Amino acid sequence: MTLTHLFLVIFMASLLSFGGLSSLPILRGQLQNAGLPADVLLLNALAIGNIAPGPNGLYLVVMGYFIGGIKGACISVVALIAPPFLIIVLERIRSRLLHLRRFRAVMFSLSLAVVAVLVPSSASLVSHAATDVLGMIMAATGTLLLLVRLPSLVGIALAIVVGCLVT
Repeated sequence: MTLTHLFLVIFMASLLSFGGLSSLPILRGQLQNAGLPADVLLLNALAIGNIAPGPNGLYLVVMGYFIGGIKGACISVVALIAPPFLIIVLERIRSRLLHLRRFRAVMFSLSLAVVAVLVPSSASLVSHAATDVLGMIMAATGTLLLLVRLPSLVGIALAIVVGCLVT
């Protein structure tokens, strides 16, 4: 993967994602198309990116480093911060259209589409990460916590209990 291609992939993933890990499907597909081990790269980048303090998109910088070294990481940073400037312009347009019912329906549909695309990519990553009993228990618990509405503190407490029981 060339550095230009890396920039375009991360730029598009950052531009088209709506926060969190919604860029995973785009990245996974692009990495696979480039012949790179997508699941291994993403799992390692997510692990390192989530250990470090900072924004959730930090895993993209780590992935850029894995692909292109320091240059790849720097290009990833630029690709991550460029879309917000474009979003500022688009937000002005959106604010003028928000009163239209059809526009609101399209925005809601986009949110559903992001979830629909994120679920299969997440399932693939979980299948690669859950290779032992501990991984399977943690994946099942995480999935359950996503499906049930619980206060954040209850979810954290359950994660601590599961972690203590299985280790």
